[in-house]
Amino acid sequence: MKVRQGDYVASGDVLADRTRERSALQAQLQKTQISLQRIQNQQVLNPPQPLPVPPISGLPPVYYGTQEAAIAAIEDNIDLQKRKIDLLGTMKPAEVPPAMREHEDRILEKLYRDLELAKAEFSQAQEQRAFQEYEHSLAMARRAEEANQQRLMHSQQLQQAEQQRREKAFQEAQLQAQVEDINAKLIDLSTVRSPYAGTIRRVKWLGQSDNRLSVEITLSIGGGPSPDAFTVQPLPVPGPGQP
Repeated sequence: MKVRQGDYVASGDVLADRTRERSALQAQLQKTQISLQRIQNQQVLNPPQPLPVPPISGLPPVYYGTQEAAIAAIEDNIDLQKRKIDLLGTMKPAEVPPAMREHEDRILEKLYRDLELAKAEFSQAQEQRAFQEYEHSLAMARRAEEANQQRLMHSQQLQQAEQQRREKAFQEAQLQAQVEDINAKLIDLSTVRSPYAGTIRRVKWLGQSDNRLSVEITLSIGGGPSPDAFTVQPLPVPGPGQP
């Protein structure tokens, strides 16, 4: 209440108002509108597409021509050396010095050693190729796993972005509902003004409903003999320490 019995009021003067409740609601409205604006300004972007996994160069074609040619050449030399030794065997012992036969035998032995070495090199080349193919298969598997991990991570990031958009929309709806509710409460907080100029003759409390009080104010218009009475809109019950 803004007036008491005996007060003079002009037409349009405020008789009752919910100033404190209105101020609290306006502060709450401003805070809610700021929160709503902040949520609306937030942008939820989709994650960028993952970069392609660098490809792995293929292995060169298998080629053992060098090793095979070396083995074939040694085998040919062995055949020649055997025929040479066989030819010496057909000659008379007096025609073949022992040193010559021993020398030719050593040459054959060396050719056999060379053949074993060439075969070992050929086997080593095959093992090295097998190891290269194994390493290449592992690298291809790692590349495939990296690509799968990138796709999985990108899918999860898309889901997170969609979840953020849903949460943003939910928060916007909540805050918008709060703004509408506060505005409705502010509209309900009507200010009671005097319709005429006159003197307050009586203030009568009519009752309480839902924490609201109804008051009847009797106004003597222009100081005339016939007072005009009207009821003020319900007002909130004052809290502790409030007038």
